[in-house]
This record gives sequence, C-alpha cells and structure tokens, in this order.
Amino acid sequence: MNIIKEQFAKLNHFMIILVLLFAVNAIFNLKYEWGGISTIARVYIMVLSFYMVFIFSQINVDLYRADYSSRYGWRGKYYLFGTLRLFPFLFIYLLTVIFVLINYLDSSNWPTEPIYRLLDGRFSNTVIYPLILFIVLSLKKRPGISIPLFIIFSVLYYATDQILYSLFEPGSGINIIKFVKYFIFTFALVYEYSKSKWKLFQSISLSFITGLFLYTVITSFIVVSFYISNPKSHTCFITGNILLKSGFTYPLKKLSKNITQNNSPGNTRIFFKYLKDYNKESDFTNQEWEELIQNNKITEIEYIFEYLNQKNIKLDFELLKNYSVTQLLIIPKNTPRLNEFTRYLSLYYNDHKNDFYEMYKSENEPVKLMILDSLGYTNDVYSVKFLTDKLTSVERLRSEAAYKSLKKITGEDPASVLNTEKYDLGVVLFFRDYASNMKE
Repeated sequence: MNIIKEQFAKLNHFMIILVLLFAVNAIFNLKYEWGGISTIARVYIMVLSFYMVFIFSQINVDLYRADYSSRYGWRGKYYLFGTLRLFPFLFIYLLTVIFVLINYLDSSNWPTEPIYRLLDGRFSNTVIYPLILFIVLSLKKRPGISIPLFIIFSVLYYATDQILYSLFEPGSGINIIKFVKYFIFTFALVYEYSKSKWKLFQSISLSFITGLFLYTVITSFIVVSFYISNPKSHTCFITGNILLKSGFTYPLKKLSKNITQNNSPGNTRIFFKYLKDYNKESDFTNQEWEELIQNNKITEIEYIFEYLNQKNIKLDFELLKNYSVTQLLIIPKNTPRLNEFTRYLSLYYNDHKNDFYEMYKSENEPVKLMILDSLGYTNDVYSVKFLTDKLTSVERLRSEAAYKSLKKITGEDPASVLNTEKYDLGVVLFFRDYASNMKE
C-alpha cells in the first residue's frame, strides 16, 4: 500500500480536477443536452490513465521482490503483482465505470443499461490503450521509438478490432474475440512481471485459465439476468441483445414478447435485424403483427415490411389500407419512397383491385405515388394500361413513378433505347403494345 500511496501523491492535483470534472459532467447530463463535457471527461480519463501507467511502469519490480517475499512468504510475489501491475488497470477501469454511470444519469434505464454495456465490453478502450502503452514502455526504448510504436500498435488494434467485429457480429466469433481480449490483457501483465521467474508456458496457462474464468463468469451473469428478467423489462432486452450479438439465438422467443409489449422503435429495429441475420421465424400472431405496425410510423418500419415480404405473411388488408392512408397524410413531402411497404401492399392486388384504384382517386399525392409504386409488382393487363396512361401526367413525380413501375413489370427501358423522354409518344405506344400482347 505504501507504493500505491507514493504514486498517488504524484496524482493528487489530477484527481482533484477529475472529481470536479465528474461533478460538472453529472450536472450537464441532468440539465442540458450538450455532450461536450462528456467528451472532455473521457479524454481527460484517457490522458490520466496514460500518465498513471507511465509512473507505475517506471518502478523497478526487482527492488521490491525480496521485501515482499520476506513479509508475505510465497504470497509476496502475488501481492507485488497486484500492487504494481494489476492495481493501475483496475483503478483505470474504476474511473471508466464512474464515467459511464455519470454519462447515463439521464437515462430512464439507469443504472442497468450502463452496467450491462460495461459487461458487454463497451468503453474497454480506456483500459486497452493504456495497456498498449504499458507494453511499449516495458520494451524500454527511447521516446523517438516508443512514441511511433505506441501510435502504430494503437492504430493496428483499432483497425483489427473493427474488422473482426464487422466480420463476426453477430455470431459465436464474438465470444472468441472477448476471450482473446481477456487472455491478452492477462498475459501482457503476467509475462512482463514474471518472465524472469516463470516459464512462458506457465504464463500462457495462467492467462488462458483467467481469460476463460472471466468470460464464463460475465457471460453466466448475463444469461442468468436474461432468464430471471421480466419479459417487459429493459433488462430483458439489453441482456437478450448481448446474447444475440454473441451467437445465442434462444433469446429471440422471449424478446418477441418484449417487442410486442413495449412500444420502442429502436428495440424493434434491433430485434428484426437479428431475425434477418439468423434467418429465424417470428412467432407473432396476426393481431400482434397488426399492433406492431399500428404503433409505429410507416416511415420507420420498412424493415418490418421487408420481413413480411420475405416470409409472405399476409395481414388484414383493410387495416393496412386505413393505416397507410392515415400515415401518408402526415409524412413530409420529401420522404423517400416506401419500397418495402409498396411491394408488400402489392401482395393484396389480385383480391382487392378496385380498392387500389379507389385509393388512387385520393387527393393525397403520397397515396397516389404509393399506388403507382405498388402496381410495379403486379403483372396485370389493367395495371399496365393504367400506368401507361399516367406516363403523360402533368405531375412529374407521377409520370416518373409510373415509368419506373412499367420498367419493373416489363423489364424494358424504351425511353433509354429511343433516347427520348419517359412521356414521349413512342414510349407510350411501346407499353400499349406490351399490354395488348398480355393475356387478360
């Protein structure tokens, strides 16, 4: 403990500033929506972590080995390892935990969300980059070499981490990545500390066991938390999300209840992402599907209609009709076209043709464009004739939507072939000829 006190004496002023920074950060997070203070606090923690690693790395371990052995016997080398190598990183992680808890003070799911984010490995870089600095400093090279090495290793770590997560998330590969991080962290500290005493194999074995232990304990805690959580709770969703990201698919069934019982667009999007990634079937009833759609804006749930299209799930047409008309009355005019919804709506065309053309008579321009887009997924003589008539509409968006749908139906692009406008007579005649050759 004397060693720790001596080193912390060098950090007194820095710690006072950090406490004040944490206090200001807490006030800003509770009263304002400016994230600048949070960024400053995180940068400050990183700089302080680097300095802390630097001062502890300058301590000559060999000067204390004999003293700790005489005072504590065979346990002395472990106490010394904990003091000089493990403690700095535990303290750095403690600062990270405090920062994260403060940063999410305004969250309705505090403190569960920040805690599980930490368990999932978020914000671990505040420990990893100081570890890289520690490894570089242990090489005892001059600054002209150490600084470039630190930058290179940091960039390589960041790039590798991003690539691996993009390749394996979601999937069981995430579990391997987490385990490897635990292993490397332990090995870097153990081997540097004991390389003059222990063999390489012993360091690897201890690091493997420690990494496996940490992974097992943390994952087991998340699994248990998921099983005992209320299906309606945010704990259920966030733990299920972590498990799904790591390749476990069993949370999907319970999360489907979470999605239908909570109106949370962000959570719903994430849930459907995993359904798509794992190519799994949902167990929603038709009523649950309809409630899910009605509780969300049409512009925000294209992913739901994409899933319905893939699985060919059909719901009540009248509900969809009323929902779409109501929604299209309030969406901004510059909203991108709803490709997945219009494709899904076209599934109902054969049974509800008259409704489509009645909807087109609406005074609402987005409804008209929606019908024109939906007709592009049909293969009907009347829809081709109807779209052809709309090529010469004075409304440019209608003309373009009609042409796009006709291209989709016929697989032809006469305007491009003839090098003319979409509303040109030659283009109109081409599509009329196409319709005349179709079977009624």
